[in-house]
Amino acid sequence: MPAIEHSVLRAFGRALYEAAGVPSEQAAIVTDHLVDSNLFGHDSHGMMRTPGYLRGVRAGHTKPVGELKFVRNAPASAVIDAEGALGIVVARRAMEMAVDRAREHTLGAVAVHQASHIGRLGDFASLAAERDCVGVIMLNGGARCAAPFGGTAPRLPPNPIAVAVPRHGGRPLMLDITTSMVALGKASVRRERGEEMPEGWFIDSSGRPVTDPARTSDPDVAMLPLGGPMGYKGYGLAVMIDAIAGGLSWAGCSAASPTRGGSGFLCLAIKIESFIDLDEYKDEMEMLCDWIMSSPTLPGVERIYLPGEIEWTTRTQREAEGVPIEESTWGRLVEAARELDVPVPATVDQP
Repeated sequence: MPAIEHSVLRAFGRALYEAAGVPSEQAAIVTDHLVDSNLFGHDSHGMMRTPGYLRGVRAGHTKPVGELKFVRNAPASAVIDAEGALGIVVARRAMEMAVDRAREHTLGAVAVHQASHIGRLGDFASLAAERDCVGVIMLNGGARCAAPFGGTAPRLPPNPIAVAVPRHGGRPLMLDITTSMVALGKASVRRERGEEMPEGWFIDSSGRPVTDPARTSDPDVAMLPLGGPMGYKGYGLAVMIDAIAGGLSWAGCSAASPTRGGSGFLCLAIKIESFIDLDEYKDEMEMLCDWIMSSPTLPGVERIYLPGEIEWTTRTQREAEGVPIEESTWGRLVEAARELDVPVPATVDQP
């Protein structure tokens, strides 16, 4: 599995998207988002997505972002029909608009439907925290792969949620989770690497564990809700995210045929200074973090990590050592480059 320097991946990715007809600014936004996901250790939302994104762009199913179509637009809120535009670019703009509204009106909320895959939600929540707001984003998106608590049939998407708040020092406190056991892309990574999944992720229609990642798309296989056998809390959270993100975005809630396809999302920003002085709020965050990390650890546990902190540790390591890319993923990137007449980086061994 080659390890590729992140700046090489960025240049390569941008060239691929530009060759497919994506404007350079949007090509940079998409590529940087994906490479950053790799750096943070979320390979399921990294450059392995590029071949699929490129197919969508070249087929015309996914379009560069042009003038946004507002179906509702109010001082503190908006609903946008993305009309099949690049989801990562649309989501970034939606959160920026939510923050702009929050800075003027205390709260800002922007809901979007009919965007393509929006990538890693934590990136957008952190965007709000970097501008001294609380950032929240939730999505009723992805394949409907998760069973309800007590059930065996796939009924809900992974329905992720991300929340970020600012701290002193620049790095936000950030939570980014699915309400299923894992993101569906984690199973894809296992398949690409020839690895089995652990028991407790997926079950078949009889409730037996499924560990072969090649079976995750079978109609009689479903992922468990977050918490596994005790996943009633993850299931309940998934339902409420579906109700809010699917309902408010006009995408439609999960069903056999969602109203507008499902996969709607809501960006919410809250202006902290409307409630408390910003420095005092950040002081509270530092006290909270210090208090949590003061706990004694279990045997064998070196230290306690705060939400989002492991990702930064991984990023530091991968910036130094390179981003590991599966041979199969790299092969598809090389194939796309040849189809688009884009030079493959000479510093990387080609399969």
